[in-house]
Parts: sequence; structure tokens; C-alpha cells
Amino acid sequence: MRKGPRAYWCVSTLVAAGLVSPLALAQESGGAPAGGDGSGQVQVAPSQTNVTTYSTPPPGFPQPGAGDPNEHLPSSSRPTTDPTKGDGFDLSRGSGAGGSIRGTKGSSAVLGRGGAMRVPSFHTVRRGDTLWGLSGYYYGNSWNWPKVWSYNPQVTNPHWIYPGDQVRMKQGGAGDFRDGGTLGDGGGLVDRRAAVPRNTVFLRSTGYIDDPKRQVWGELLGSREDQMLLADGNHVYLKIRKGVNVVPGQKLTIFTAIRKPAAVKGARRPPGQIIAIKGTVRIDHFDDKKRLARGEIVESTDVIERGALIGDVGRRIDVVPPKPSRVNRWARVLTSVYPHELMGQNQVVFIDRGTEDGLSSGNRLFIVAKGDAWRASLKTATRSARDRLRIEVPESASVETTPLKGNEKDFPEEIVGEVRVLRANKYSSVCLVTVSHREIEPGDRAVARKGF
Repeated sequence: MRKGPRAYWCVSTLVAAGLVSPLALAQESGGAPAGGDGSGQVQVAPSQTNVTTYSTPPPGFPQPGAGDPNEHLPSSSRPTTDPTKGDGFDLSRGSGAGGSIRGTKGSSAVLGRGGAMRVPSFHTVRRGDTLWGLSGYYYGNSWNWPKVWSYNPQVTNPHWIYPGDQVRMKQGGAGDFRDGGTLGDGGGLVDRRAAVPRNTVFLRSTGYIDDPKRQVWGELLGSREDQMLLADGNHVYLKIRKGVNVVPGQKLTIFTAIRKPAAVKGARRPPGQIIAIKGTVRIDHFDDKKRLARGEIVESTDVIERGALIGDVGRRIDVVPPKPSRVNRWARVLTSVYPHELMGQNQVVFIDRGTEDGLSSGNRLFIVAKGDAWRASLKTATRSARDRLRIEVPESASVETTPLKGNEKDFPEEIVGEVRVLRANKYSSVCLVTVSHREIEPGDRAVARKGF
């Protein structure tokens, strides 16, 4: 019988009805009922003459006559009528990460292993391992798993790691290999599926297609399973457009269109649109006459529904080394992967110039701006933002308005950031912000200088 509330209810009901004796239940489980002497009954004090026996309660529940009927509950679930005491808390760490951390009002919830645990540089994955469990075991905090995932760009889906893979557990430093793991040549990360270069950028959930007519290969029509929302493991049917052929074993990206980049004053509006990546499908069979393919969803970053598009959309961009530009070229920042108003270092952005304009992967573009940066911030501030106090005067302190003189157009240009081209399309480029001294906004100007 499956353990759980339903199973417990069934057992206690059978005992109460006299269909199963507590003694037989204890013998079946290999021991005597808790709180008794093996007879299935609980002895009571002579003063309690009106009650002689109790049926054995379901496991996990308090014994009859217990002083605190809520003793079996976690501290955060116990009722209280004393407002000065307050509720405590208990945080279950699970996955072999030790017991619960318990506390009361005013205490600190510090997640971490009390004793010293040497964290290895790598862990060789065994059957049943998860990032959640590994983070809990080595760090004493399972909630730390996103940080461990960030050390492993080769793990495209954090829900799936495979026996034999090596998971990096920390950045830098030497460590022991608890499970006999080894380093590859040159000390790089060993992965049984693919070697991923350092400093690789993964566009996990959002990307950009510059030519929908070419990059959209087909559409997801249906599924073998009786589900509206699809995910990993579902078998799907795909309509492949004419002029495109797929083969068994080929993997394609599943995505939906989100938006076209907003028009930016002074910038070219390149073709294409920003997309939401939903997952990956592996082709199992293709009927060329009917243009129908059958496949299995092998990864899902979000729920997938009928009508989603499929295509050969790149999801990995290597952070390429800087390469001197062959041309002098001005460009405009269009938008970021997400519709942020302000962008900064390490974010992926789009610019309105590409291979047609002489740009290529590795080119550096400097974000330039002119004018008084503080004066520009006043556009969204209140009128009092310019007020200042005069205190070095013999009379009472007074308020005056900060003067704003001079023509900002005459101010020199300053470099406020730098972007590097990761992938150059025909009319636009995907870039990584490598330096930012202030926030970058859509419409900001960027310049590539020949030889730099």
C-alpha cells in the first residue's frame, strides 16, 4: 500500500472497525505498535477508570492522552494563543542534506553545514544525483543549486544530469575527487556528451531570429499523449514546410514569437523578431510525402503548446576574443534580450548594424555619450531636485536653484561602455556588454573604430 495520508486513513479505519487487530498490524510491520507493550493496547493510570484502552493511532500522529496534541507537527504549524511567543520555523533541507533547522522568533535562519566539508572541484554523477541533492550534500544548502548550475554551462537543463558526467562544484582551486573523477587534458571539464568552451553564453529561454522565413522550419501540430500542456518526454507531430528536410536524430529548437524590436529614433529597424525558446525536439521519423515528422521533446524550458514553431535556431553563443574592426562604423543599441529600459554589464543586447555594414564576431564597439550626466537625470526627477542649500552665509540658510549653463552639444564625447559582437547577422548583431560605467539605454550610440 502506498504510504501517505490515504494509506494511514485506511489502516486506522480497519483497526477502528475491528477488521484488523493492532497486534497483527505490528507483526506485519515487524514490530510492536508505538507506545504499547506489543498487545496493541496502551495501559492507563488507575485514576482513568473510565477509559481502559486506545486503538493504535496512525504512524506520525500523537498517542492518545499526550500532553501536547500538536507535538507531532512542525514548529511553524503549531497553533499558539500567546502573541508574545510567536511561531518558530523549520526548513527541511532534504536530499541527504541533514535534518531540519529549527528556531524561534528572533533567531537567524542560517543555511549551511556546521562541520567542515571539503568541497571538491568536480563531482562525478551517479544514478539518482541531482543538482539540488549535490548542493545540499556539499554545501548544506540545497537552495544553492542555481550557483552550482552556473559553474556548469554544459548542463543545458538543470533537471537532467547523467551518470558519468562531471559537475563542477566550485570555481577555481584544487579539490579532491570523492568519486574517482578525473580531469581531462589541460585540466578542462570532462563531459561525456560535448565539450563546452569556457565563457560560453547560452540563450536559454529567449533568443533572436533575423529571418523568420528561413529559420522557421515548421509547426508543432499535436501529440500522442492526451495533454494540452507538453513537456519533456512527450511525443509530438510536426508539420515541416516545403524546401526543408529533417533526418532522424536531428534536434530542433521549439519557440514562439514574442515581439519585434521597438522602433528606436535614429536607428535602422532590422527584420526579424525576438523569440521565447520553449525547448528541444528530437526527430524520430519523417514522412517526406506528407511533410509530417514525429519526434520526442527532450528538453523543455517552459510549457509547450500546439502551434509552437520549430527551427534550427542557435541557442549557444561563444564569447569570442576581441578582434580589430575592419571599418569605422556607427551603430545604435536597439534593445536587450528582455525588454529592459536600462542595460548593464554582462547583458546581451542587439545593435542595428551587421555583416552588411562590415561588422563581424569579435568586433568591439564603444558606447559613447556626451553631456552632463546629472543634468540628464533631471528629466525624470521633480523640480526640487535642482534645489540646494546656501549655508556659508551670515544670514539664515536659504535655498537656491542649481544653475544649468552651457550647451551640452558642445561637451566632449565620453566612452561610457563597451560591447563585443557575438554573432553578426546581415542587418543586426547580437552583442555582450563587457563594460558599463553607467546604464545603457535603447538608442545609445556605439562606434567601431578601424584597427581597434
